[in-house]
Amino acid sequence: MANEVNGEEFDEETVEREENEIEQVVEDFVDEPPVRHDECPSSEDEDEDEDEEGEPRRKAKAKVPVKHGAGVLYKGQRFLNGVAFKDSVLDYALNTGHNIKQYRYDKDKIGFICVGGEGCEWKVYASTLPKDNVWKVKSLHRGAFMLFVDKIIEEPEYYMPMKIEELVHEKWGFTVSRPQCQAARNKALKWIEFENDHMFARLRDYAAELVHSNPDSTVEIETVTNTIGQEEFNRIFICFDNIRRTWKQSCRQLIGVDGCFLKHKVKGQLLVALGRDADNAIYPIAWGAVQVENTENWLWFVRKIKHDLGLNQGLGYILVSDRQKGLISAVQTELPQIEHRMCVRHIYGNLKKNHASRKEMKSLIWNLAWSYNEAEFEQRLDRILCYDAESFNNTISKAREFAFVPMLEGIRRLAMARIAKRSVISLAHKGICTPYVTDFLKVEHKNASLCKVTRSTNGMYEVKLSSCTYRVSLERRTCTCMKFEICGIPCEHAYGVMLQKKLAPENYVCQWFRTSTWRRNYRDGLVPVRGAEFWPKTSAPDVHIPPAPPQPGRKKITKADKKRKKGVNESPTKKAPKNKKRIMHCGICGEPNHNSRFHTKQQASQGPPRVPSQVASPAASQQVASPASSAASGCHVLHGYEDMC
Repeated sequence: MANEVNGEEFDEETVEREENEIEQVVEDFVDEPPVRHDECPSSEDEDEDEDEEGEPRRKAKAKVPVKHGAGVLYKGQRFLNGVAFKDSVLDYALNTGHNIKQYRYDKDKIGFICVGGEGCEWKVYASTLPKDNVWKVKSLHRGAFMLFVDKIIEEPEYYMPMKIEELVHEKWGFTVSRPQCQAARNKALKWIEFENDHMFARLRDYAAELVHSNPDSTVEIETVTNTIGQEEFNRIFICFDNIRRTWKQSCRQLIGVDGCFLKHKVKGQLLVALGRDADNAIYPIAWGAVQVENTENWLWFVRKIKHDLGLNQGLGYILVSDRQKGLISAVQTELPQIEHRMCVRHIYGNLKKNHASRKEMKSLIWNLAWSYNEAEFEQRLDRILCYDAESFNNTISKAREFAFVPMLEGIRRLAMARIAKRSVISLAHKGICTPYVTDFLKVEHKNASLCKVTRSTNGMYEVKLSSCTYRVSLERRTCTCMKFEICGIPCEHAYGVMLQKKLAPENYVCQWFRTSTWRRNYRDGLVPVRGAEFWPKTSAPDVHIPPAPPQPGRKKITKADKKRKKGVNESPTKKAPKNKKRIMHCGICGEPNHNSRFHTKQQASQGPPRVPSQVASPAASQQVASPASSAASGCHVLHGYEDMC
């Protein structure tokens, strides 16, 4: 159902459609796998760089499929909202060929009837239940506009009028004109622009609802006043209390920080702080959005993390990030005592720019990162010198394409779904340690079984493997290779001692990888948030969308910038008028320089209409041919597109 806002018609179901999209993203959520030690992670761009013959291969543009339901309707069927019911009716009509129209437009009652033929009594009616806010099909008698609106909102650059026309004809056999597709696309873009402005203005109401649903959480919005007195968005920070307390109580003192671009109308950067759970998988801690990734905003984000997590000066904590200058400066200022490490994936990405032809560079870099002692590190570094003679962002990639408030809501729901899903998995897991430890020890078992163990005094053991000896202490949980101390899981040398003494290696795993800790990681989840109609009404002024900020970095140099600048006394270059390759003629009057679509405007600007000339150009004579001749030639004439036939 549509209403008028500022003289334009907009869909009242925009919020419900955004809700459906977020629900689909949460439903399609695939949990991220834990990070494995001593394994070189795969990169998405690695597999597509070359074909089977080693030649460079261009990446094809990803095509987003048009997803619809099975088209099944039955009496008593329930739906989350009215939009879901309408989509199911549309699927049913496409599958069965019914020509239907909507006859009931109430907010709590919707009905459709068949108008495809005389005597057809097909009719369906659904309404909301009095106790539950869900829709139910009350009656069903058996006897193209909204088709692509959701996909146009998600992929506006892909679903152009020509593509919509092709997909409708291929999938359902319908014939729609290109102007109809263009009108539908334009209306969808108007909806999303209206929805952006409306939802963005209530950003403070959304923040109030987050704090109301999850007390003691930190939700901070900062705005700046523009020249006309309006408050424009500057940045936002979100950290839920349950997630914050869980990380401080049951997660390792490890924080990963990164940023990624926003993909919608509000331009800027999404900043995230992540931890690791007992299964070594991603655990989101806090996130925020800023206009520009610079030193000032990173300093603000790091300061908020420091205060919420109680990091003090950072002593005893580890932070992993890329080499962004603003972030490095912010960490040195706010957390001077923290151990700041650099992300191996970003280091390899920088090396790949200058060593793209070095196929073994990736494995050498990751093997260097998996070094557990100085001797091993130096040895692997020499291999690189002789040779030389990002996961959470992927998870929220779909959410980043939504409007700003739905984007924040999508990230929150993904965090809530991740906690709920892993809570079920951890409670069902049987064993002392997490599956990550099981896989870790499975890899170590092969070398552990080859170890030759010699016992010494004071609980010490000498282990020989591959002509090299190591000193192992099970009581202190140490080994010469230092892998035992760094990973917190027995290395192959300590595992070899345990195999000889018939000890369970799980009993020597540190507390961070125990199943009990894993269950504590996901014991307290997020409290669900209510819909927009239930948000608290704050007295604060509306938040307005800021203009796109200038992004840091070197500006793109155009061809005009490369040309020599003319002096003051030099005459500028005079451009010659472009020669037209084809002269357009009107299909109505036969005159040049306009077509039939703009015939009325042309006549209004030139005065009274003129009689079409009997002798015209060959193109014009073909265009003014009779409809019968057009039909005889097999050309399907659309009004406004005669010159394309």
